[in-house]
Amino acid sequence: MGTKTPLFTNMPVDADSGFAGTLKNIQLNDLIQMCCLSASSLCMRVNKGGRQGTIFIIDGEIVHADCGEITGEDAFYQILGWQTGSFESFEVSDHPPRTIKQNYQFLIMEAARREDEKEPEAPSEPAGRTSGERIENPDGKTRVLIVDDSPMMRKIISGMLTSSNRLEVVGMAGNGREAIQLIEELSPDLVMLDINMPVMDGSSTIKHIMIRKPCPVVIMSNPGDGSARTIFNFLELGAIDFIGKPKRNQDILVQQKKLVKRLSIAATAKVDNFRILRLNKPASPTIVSGQGAEAACQWLAVVVTGPGGHPDQMRLLPELVPAMAAVGGAVVALQGLPPLFDEPLAQYLTQRCGFTAACIHRQTVLRIGNCYVGGQAGPVAVKRVDDQMVIDPMTPAGADGGMSVDSLLVSAAKIFGNRLAVILLSGADSGSHAGLEAVRNAGGRVILTARASAMVAGPLDQVADAGLADTEVDPADLVTTVLNGFAP
Repeated sequence: MGTKTPLFTNMPVDADSGFAGTLKNIQLNDLIQMCCLSASSLCMRVNKGGRQGTIFIIDGEIVHADCGEITGEDAFYQILGWQTGSFESFEVSDHPPRTIKQNYQFLIMEAARREDEKEPEAPSEPAGRTSGERIENPDGKTRVLIVDDSPMMRKIISGMLTSSNRLEVVGMAGNGREAIQLIEELSPDLVMLDINMPVMDGSSTIKHIMIRKPCPVVIMSNPGDGSARTIFNFLELGAIDFIGKPKRNQDILVQQKKLVKRLSIAATAKVDNFRILRLNKPASPTIVSGQGAEAACQWLAVVVTGPGGHPDQMRLLPELVPAMAAVGGAVVALQGLPPLFDEPLAQYLTQRCGFTAACIHRQTVLRIGNCYVGGQAGPVAVKRVDDQMVIDPMTPAGADGGMSVDSLLVSAAKIFGNRLAVILLSGADSGSHAGLEAVRNAGGRVILTARASAMVAGPLDQVADAGLADTEVDPADLVTTVLNGFAP
């Protein structure tokens, strides 16, 4: 390794740092994915006959591997090519040189591809299909698996989906264990997953899905007090979206329309683009010199996100809000979850990200360095009141509420002009595009996150195809791109 300091040390059995034991008949790629999903830091030593290889995982990322004289990705692929063997895990005492840059999802898929190419071509099956092969639906419908412990709820949801010409229910499960088995057998396009179930709950189930057979997952539950934090955790584990369970006292046709639309969008998700959310220590907002937090907001960034975009939003805002504070600006974040999640999301952002966040439930002054959360509660508008900029909820246009992006952007464009930037993340609902057109006409900018890395890129494709995007950048470059456009 080029150093006399050991890179890993044996972990004592009695150390107060977890369990020690033996695992048998486990696949190496499953074990690696578990370690990466849990953001672990360890060294895994793998033995096969007289050969030995090591894989280093730091904070859930595979950073180095060696096998004899081979290092880096080639060593990783060689180790994963061993079908049997033994392993030990060790505590990392010093970080090795980084020889692997790719994310763990790519590495495991590439290892599987290389292993498949080694095998001789198998004779074609006279009937049926191999495990894991996706079933092609001749009708082009999205194939859905419903997972809920209530037989009545499964029946209601199945009826709502079956009446659509876009969705097909291919199976139903009463708990997570049944769901895992059916996913292996049916390879559905989409899984609707309840949270609280016997035998195996939703949290354990989604982890198994993302490790063993990743596919789009939509969480469905009856949201209530204290449930928001749980939903956020599911979204950070890889769920694409959240949908409330059908309610008897509401128009069933309206609920069905919403359900079918959101499931159809979620089914397009590229789950291979999912990245585990890791937040750095929050930065303290620095207000621009000469302007206190009470001064009038001079610049505005609007972040719009939808299905698959929650982790992207949680990565972006901790950097964007302090950056906007430094130039005398504020941030409005529109998200696609139900209105009752606005306040919990604002609290969640404040606690996890270190800046002040507030939900848009009443007329509120836009303060420098703050973030304002809204979305499905109905239209909102930006106004000038005396010397202050305020954001104000409007009377909802319809009983079903809906995203407030058009009204917000049209009004913000009039007030801020070229001091306005709109950032569209995964699944962002941009309304009728009237708001984006107003932003462009007023000299503001529309910035897309890179569509190739978005979990749900369809809505972003529509904006790009309409010629309404000024630029498309990698997620890591979004903040810099916003600030460059705000330079005096």
